[in-house]
Order: sequence, then C-alpha cells, then structure tokens
Amino acid sequence: MSHIYDMLGINVDSIKNKKKEKEKKSKKELNFLKGSDNLFSLPTSSKNINFNNKNVSLWRLVSFRNMCRKDNLILKKWKKIGYKNDKVLFNENSIEDDYTFEKFDKKMNILIYDDELYEKEIKNMNFKWSKEETDYLFKLCEKYECHFIIIHDVYDNSKYNRTIEEIKERYYSVSKKIYEDMFNKKIKLEESKKIKNNNDILKLKEAKAKHPLIKFNYNMDADIERKNLMSKTYTISKKDIMLEEMTIENIKKFENKIKHEMKKTADMKKLKKKFELTNDEILPINKLPEDDKDEKLIYSARYYFQKLKIDITYFDKLDTYLAENGIEKPTLYTENICFLYGVLRTDVAILLNLRKKIEKLEQEREFWKNQIKNLEEERSKKKNKT
Repeated sequence: MSHIYDMLGINVDSIKNKKKEKEKKSKKELNFLKGSDNLFSLPTSSKNINFNNKNVSLWRLVSFRNMCRKDNLILKKWKKIGYKNDKVLFNENSIEDDYTFEKFDKKMNILIYDDELYEKEIKNMNFKWSKEETDYLFKLCEKYECHFIIIHDVYDNSKYNRTIEEIKERYYSVSKKIYEDMFNKKIKLEESKKIKNNNDILKLKEAKAKHPLIKFNYNMDADIERKNLMSKTYTISKKDIMLEEMTIENIKKFENKIKHEMKKTADMKKLKKKFELTNDEILPINKLPEDDKDEKLIYSARYYFQKLKIDITYFDKLDTYLAENGIEKPTLYTENICFLYGVLRTDVAILLNLRKKIEKLEQEREFWKNQIKNLEEERSKKKNKT
C-alpha cells in the first residue's frame, strides 16, 4: 500500500490525521443527535486526491537480464527512479544485470574424481560398474542436480540397464570416497607444514566426521523394502482393509477382556489380604518335646522354653490373656509343671489365632452382604427405569 500511496503522491501521515479528525467529528455529531430529535444523516464527501503534489514518485519500466538463465532472455519490471522535481536521467535502452531473486538460485556442487583416484579406490568397489558408466552417471547428476527419478528416466537403458536404487547406491558410494580423499589431502597438507596449527587439523577432522556423505551410508535393501511397503499400501483392496480393521477390533476386545480378568484377580488378592491373617498377627505354635524319663531335674522356665523353641516376643499376649482369666504363673518349675504349662500356652495360642480368624471371616461376610445389597439396589433401579 505504501508504494501505491507514493505513486499517487498521497502523504500517509496526513491521512492518519484526517482519520482522527473524522472520528472526533463523528463523536460530536453523535452527541448532538442524542440531544436533538428528528434529524436526518448528512452524506459525507469522498476523498479528494491532489495530483499536483510536488512529492510524486516516478516509476518506469526497466529492462533486465536474469543471469541465472543461459538464454539471455530480457524481461521488464517496474522500478522507482526518483521524484517529479528531481532531475533524473533515464535511459530506456539500458539493460540491468542485477536481479534481486538471483541469490535464491542455489546450485549443487558435485565433486568429480580423477583417473588416479578411480584406479586406487573406486575401481575395486563394484566390478559391475565400468569407468565409462560412472562418468556418464556423474554427468547426468551434474546436469539434473541429483534428481534421481529424472536421471533414471533419461538413463540410457539400451547400454546400461539400471534401477534407481543401483544409481543411488553407486553415486553415494563414489562421492563418499571422493570427499574422504579430499579431506585426507587437506589434513596431510596441514600436518606437513613446518608450523602446525592443531586447531585447523581438528576442525578438518570434525568436518570430515560430520559431513553427511561420509557420516551416513545409503542402504539399498532398506530403500527397496520401503518402496515395496509403500506400493502395498496403495494396492490394498477394500476386503483387505476390512479384514485388517476386524482383526484390530478383535485384538482390542481380547485385550479389554484380559485387562478385566487381571483386574478381577487383583481385586481378589486385595480382598484376601484384607480378610486373612498376616504373619505378624499369628502366634507361633511349636511342637512340644517328648517326655525324657532320665531328665527329672528342676528347670528354669526360660531354659525350658528355649528347649520348646517358643519365641519370647509373644509372651506378653499370652500372659495378658492368662492373667485376665485368673491363671497365674507356677511358683515352682519342675519338668512336669513346665511341660503342662507349655501345653497350656500352646492351647491359648491356638485359641487366640482361631478368634482372630473368626473376626476376619465375620468382616468378610459383612463386606459381601453389603456388596449384594448394592447390586440388588442397582438392579431394582434399572427395572424401575425400564
């Protein structure tokens, strides 16, 4: 828009000021109309353009040559020369060589091998390719800038029968050798200097390692497989698509079923953990030793209980229960008294474990009763809705 205003000689700042003034006037008119009734709206005048403005810019058709083209084609474009009052000399026959879009014309730099490198490195790479054919391939790559589909289309199939993948593989493998040789020569030159610069050598080695043609290798088999897969996707029939969709749906259904079953088993494990006794809650019950007739000495209780292999940490629970029921510890510990007292304690341990188990089972019964009630309520609600 600024170019058009400039060509017509219109000052942009004055237009902005006029807009502001119009807005102020319109506000005043609105306030006036609000105060008074039965007033008609007045037509506004159109914008007047002053063609006699002194600052009018001059635009002329200028002929130019595009240096990117090889046919010397001359084209024309509009170009601002100056202003009306400026004394500018303009030659209509002059041809400009400056083209603004010339910088976007990027060309691919393709390195070409010499005979020495071909004999050393490239010849033994693939015996199916001759030097004549490789020269022909590189000429086409330089001409068509490595557009391999065009190169394959133009390729002389009467002489050389090649696929796109073979052409690609040959070009990338040979160009890799060329770039490796080029970097190796540069590194040798830097190392052969009397005053070595280690930074320059390191930079060259890094550039060699990072160069895409050296870093990456073209995989011909993977490219063929990729194209086959792509062609299969485009040639699949509707029946195959339907079958694939059906199989995916069935897989999803089975996965959901498996997840549901896994959830059920996990819930059952949680319930078992909730309503079963843990190892900490169970009191240990040990087998009593057989009555030894030869040993009829007076024992200490601790020694005898060690012989019974009873864990002393659980004594508090048993002692509290016996004390609550009015059973006191024996005053004198003989072998028979210790044996009978051990029997009593084991019976008490069994009784306490059974009590705990009954409590857990009662909790489980109440839980399942609540579950049944909830299910019955849901079923009745569904029946009422229907």
